[in-house]
Amino acid sequence: MDHTVGNETLLGYDSYNGGTENDMNIRINVARKNALSGVFSLGLALAAVSCSNASSNLPAADAPAPEELTIMVPDGGWRFGIERIVELDSEVWILARVRREPGPAAQMIQPAKTVIPVVLPAKSRRVFVVGKTWAWPNQEPYEFVPSLDPVVKRADKARVLYPVPVK
Repeated sequence: MDHTVGNETLLGYDSYNGGTENDMNIRINVARKNALSGVFSLGLALAAVSCSNASSNLPAADAPAPEELTIMVPDGGWRFGIERIVELDSEVWILARVRREPGPAAQMIQPAKTVIPVVLPAKSRRVFVVGKTWAWPNQEPYEFVPSLDPVVKRADKARVLYPVPVK
């Protein structure tokens, strides 16, 4: 005989007060069914939240793609990174470094890239690069310098765009 308790129908339930082993199994099965439906509902809710959060992490359709700087290097062991970006009255200066990682690398001339980590104002740009050790001339319009210290001193009063100053 079926018996209804709340919204649950207990199949094969013979006696509500009986306390037999069969009654216990029925109660366990109903509890499992309730737990599974709760887990399913929770799973749907989490999936909905996850989808809404994932879409918020995507770049806006009108957001500009990140800009990159590229330099040709002698082999695959070279890394290229931006150390500082400053804004002067009429220019933006990008101070970068190339460095050779220790160990073996593919022995062929290839590009090394770095992403400009901030959106830059619409001004002319000068890129200063330290760390070049090869003798052949690069085609990139960068200024290769033996040290960034003099460049930093010349840009002393400039507004620092990167790294973002701590306030």
